[in-house]
Amino acid sequence: MKIETGRVLDRLPAEERCLGAVFTSYSFDPAFFEENVLRAILRLTSDPVEQAERYHNEARRALQETPVAVIVDAGERKAGRRLPYDLLEVSDVVFHPKSVLLLYRDFARLLIGSGNLTRPGFGDNTELFVSTDLIYASSADMALLHEFNQHLERVEGLVRRVGTQLRLVRNEIQGRSRAAHSPASPVGLALLDSTNGPILGQIVALIPGDAVITSVGMLAPFYETDDAGAGDTGVPDETSVFGAFAERIDPEAMLDVGLRWENPQIQPTAPTNLDKGLNRIWAFRSDEKDAVLGYLVPTEVTQNTVAYLDGAGQRRRMPLDVAIAAVEDRRFWMQPDPLAFAPRQAIAKAAKSFSKVRYWLHPASRIVEGRATHRPLHAKMLAVAYRSGAQETTLIMMGSANMSRRALLLQSGKGLGNVELGLAFSIEGRFQLRDLVPDLVHAPPSACTPTEREYPEKDFNFALAIDEASHDPGARTLHVSWTPSAAKLAFWRLSYGGRDIASSDEAPSVAVKVDDFILSPSTAEVVLHVGGKDYPAPILVTDLVGLPVTTSGTGVGLDELLMLLSRRIGTERTLLIAERRESKSGEGLTSLFGEGFAPSDVFKAWWCAAEDLADADLSVHAFRLRLEGALGIGAAWSCMLEAVEHSTLTREESWFYGAELVRTLSEVDLPHLPELDAKLRMIAAFKARVRSDMEALRLSAGTRSWKDLVLRFYGEMTA
Repeated sequence: MKIETGRVLDRLPAEERCLGAVFTSYSFDPAFFEENVLRAILRLTSDPVEQAERYHNEARRALQETPVAVIVDAGERKAGRRLPYDLLEVSDVVFHPKSVLLLYRDFARLLIGSGNLTRPGFGDNTELFVSTDLIYASSADMALLHEFNQHLERVEGLVRRVGTQLRLVRNEIQGRSRAAHSPASPVGLALLDSTNGPILGQIVALIPGDAVITSVGMLAPFYETDDAGAGDTGVPDETSVFGAFAERIDPEAMLDVGLRWENPQIQPTAPTNLDKGLNRIWAFRSDEKDAVLGYLVPTEVTQNTVAYLDGAGQRRRMPLDVAIAAVEDRRFWMQPDPLAFAPRQAIAKAAKSFSKVRYWLHPASRIVEGRATHRPLHAKMLAVAYRSGAQETTLIMMGSANMSRRALLLQSGKGLGNVELGLAFSIEGRFQLRDLVPDLVHAPPSACTPTEREYPEKDFNFALAIDEASHDPGARTLHVSWTPSAAKLAFWRLSYGGRDIASSDEAPSVAVKVDDFILSPSTAEVVLHVGGKDYPAPILVTDLVGLPVTTSGTGVGLDELLMLLSRRIGTERTLLIAERRESKSGEGLTSLFGEGFAPSDVFKAWWCAAEDLADADLSVHAFRLRLEGALGIGAAWSCMLEAVEHSTLTREESWFYGAELVRTLSEVDLPHLPELDAKLRMIAAFKARVRSDMEALRLSAGTRSWKDLVLRFYGEMTA
């Protein structure tokens, strides 16, 4: 089996428009997510640093078309969110899954692994992800997508506030689901989900009942903590992840434990006598241009040779003079005592079931292409080899779960169980841990004594005192409500964008409402200030389609909208003209297209807009944006009605343009895709709105003969 190496970011985007995305993560860095991940999946072209304002506008418009939801642990996210995707929080249980689901026209791309939505998790650490494309036409693939959607449904019940985008993505999934699902998973993949039950129990269920386990390999940066007073009783501890397979283990089976090696010394140190470094780990650097580091453990020095264990734990020998010369040339040097963390007592108890327990170290620092690189282990893997009859198979699990009770032995929401997620698959043959991760270094007991990891106490997260911060772009309001834990607040202050919006020296008793609120491009968070510390909380937008398209909230005029809809100018130019018109720093469209617009401009706008609506790649959300968004057909129609009120457009003209709009929309040929019914309902509702507006215009042509001709032409379109 070969594990491919590469950047997670390179795996995310496809060569087509993304229709929806859901991310789950334990920790979260909004700056990294917005400037790198969103840029990749939404295929944004602006530079987030060099063209910050342009990038923000482009990203906001893309988010209005593509629903994006990010679900994270409430206590582990960083501040700095600026864009209006839905950032949903889980606070009542440790939320630890790491997954990505991207919806495209004919398939869904699913990634499940160990990396958080941070720069280290998507690039700097050593992580493992399982990536697969699920084809909608495949019932087996749809079965796995359906299972993942059910996982999202259960997670939706855990979040503090649901928002709007997660449901839109799930609706896209359901719209593409087939009526029948195959019970099989694609290419042998099985979803492991702690919201369904303990993950280790789900793994055991994948192993045939008559199978005998021949080896177990565990790789993780974090392991369970030894229970206080736990001793070597000689009895395997079945409440430990190390003893979970005790009843089915072959007498000759081995347990491999992979650990993060925190302190490898990749630069040469002062020469050390080989006799004083026996049974210790040494680094050996090749004498090549692009130096490669290897590790070995000298075990014996004779008159002419040095006996040693290589990185794979195999016994070898080298000439003594070669070893001495390498020490003197500082190409061979002794390592400090390895710093690695594992529960020694639990492993010692589990060792009673295995013929041998081996430690494997994963160096946090190494030499890559001649350069020092720091890539600490954060990957999680469980490899269980078993024999069933004459067949040997290895079951592999990759995902978010560390090798701990809370991650593997408990169901989330019950006791202390985390929310965890993984994928399991089987490969023919017996594979051990180092076969799958060749960077691991064998460390005999004489060279490695793992210690217990200590975890610092966390302060109370006062951001949990905020129940919801929501922005209604239609009403232009910000609403902040409180949870019962807000009773702990005293001398608090609430701000947005550096401006105080509420404060008190007593606990808040009523919700905070801010009128005439515009979501700034600089931040999409409110900040609660308590005790000299800042606690940001995400603002959820009630309807992204209703957001203004300019950062100042400036509306786009009828002339600009007609030119945009008819494709005579682009979106960026439209917004620039609108801003200049508002500030009176330019002449708007007059210098480009002359004074006012003609009926032909309106007709072309309606026809081009209808052609856009027929695009098969449009999600339901993007379809609605083109109908009802601030740059859509509905905005242009509303501008026409306003023009009637201001007497810059006659009632007859507006009625006529409305009739032509209804006729054009009635002739839109929508592709026969799963979302067809939803789109038809939107068009029907929109046409009903236009007809109602036309009725309110009370068309009266007097004695003019054209009225009957027009009504006869449009017929039931205007009924």
